[in-house]
Amino acid sequence: MQREWEPVLVRNALQLFGIVVYTLFWGTLGCVLALLDRSGESVVWVGRNWVRWILALVRVRVVAEGLENVDREHPQILMSNHQSVFDIAAIIQTLPVSFRFVAKRELARIPFFGWALAGGGHILVDRGDRSQAIFSLRRGARKIRDGTNVIVFPEGTRSESGELRSFKSGGFHLATESGVPVVPVSVSGTRRITPKRSFHIEGGLVKVRYGKPIPTRVGEACVPHEVLKEQVRAAILEGMDPELQA
Repeated sequence: MQREWEPVLVRNALQLFGIVVYTLFWGTLGCVLALLDRSGESVVWVGRNWVRWILALVRVRVVAEGLENVDREHPQILMSNHQSVFDIAAIIQTLPVSFRFVAKRELARIPFFGWALAGGGHILVDRGDRSQAIFSLRRGARKIRDGTNVIVFPEGTRSESGELRSFKSGGFHLATESGVPVVPVSVSGTRRITPKRSFHIEGGLVKVRYGKPIPTRVGEACVPHEVLKEQVRAAILEGMDPELQA
């Protein structure tokens, strides 16, 4: 007699196998294109196709709200909550402009995915080396002032409970130094898709809400980091869907 959980295990194993195959294919292509196209735009294109394939495979539907708050002509910093690897996929799927991530440098060691990340011009920060981290953030600020949109997960790591963790300061230094507005991004439902430290994937609905931009400067003065943190945190919390988070 077949146990009830056996079809689930088989489906999950096939999904994980498909994700590995897709990552090998798109990651290899991303590494090649990163060598040919130093702008990094080819890697962004690869990333969009990679997550589109994966979301279709695992039957995750992503909807977006507030896209009018994303400026198509001027750079912004987008700050999002982080509770699952699918937060990244949901943002890539819905964001209508080009982007770069701020990520920890260790991710660059991951075969294919990390190599493409490093070659695509993303901002990699060494958390164990303060001077190197500051240098990376300053270089990131220049990239933003030159017109690049940057995505930051200010919690620094995924929340196991789904509740918003305390924010790290690096992204806010980046925001005030670049002087561009922060768009709060609220991602709801991804923890139910796959929580931290889990390989189980459950299809379903994910909602991404892009909030109204929050200025980082008032006149010539920078908004204090702690004030900016509280404003961004409140906006992300307000944008989260309690039904999808339950």
